Amino acid sequence: MLDKYYKLLGLHINDVKEYFDKKNINYTIKTIEGKKNKENLLVPRAIKISEIDNSVEIVITYFSDSLD
Repeated sequence: MLDKYYKLLGLHINDVKEYFDKKNINYTIKTIEGKKNKENLLVPRAIKISEIDNSVEIVITYFSDSLD
């Protein structure tokens, strides 16, 4: 994991995308989904950010909205 993106972990994906858009950094988003309680998991949050070549890969998963 890269320390310079540590502050973005746990944030809503919209906030993370806005950060990279403002800095004009290309990114891809990879989603990890569990098999249980999908109906309760509504909020996409960044859980891992990696630099790959000239872009960034953002791994997200969904959390319940009770964390907001």
